[in-house]
Amino acid sequence: MYIDKYKVEIKGNKYHEKTDKKMKDQVLATYQSDEGMNIKSLKNILEELADHHNANHDITFNIVMKQYDHD
Repeated sequence: MYIDKYKVEIKGNKYHEKTDKKMKDQVLATYQSDEGMNIKSLKNILEELADHHNANHDITFNIVMKQYDHD
C-alpha cells in the first residue's frame, strides 16, 4: 500500500518556566512529509520516532482513504 503524505505529532508534558508548572498533552515535535512512500517505510519511521521520544503507548491513527475518481 502506498502512503501519499503523513503527519506525526509527538505529545507529552512540557515544563513552563514562567509559571513553574507542568503542561500536559503538549505537542513536543511534529514530523510530516508530502513525499509518498510504501507503508512499510512509514512503519519504520514510526518505530524510530516512538523509540527516540519514548512514545510507545497511547498511539492514535487518523487515516483518510479517498476513492479513485474515474471521471
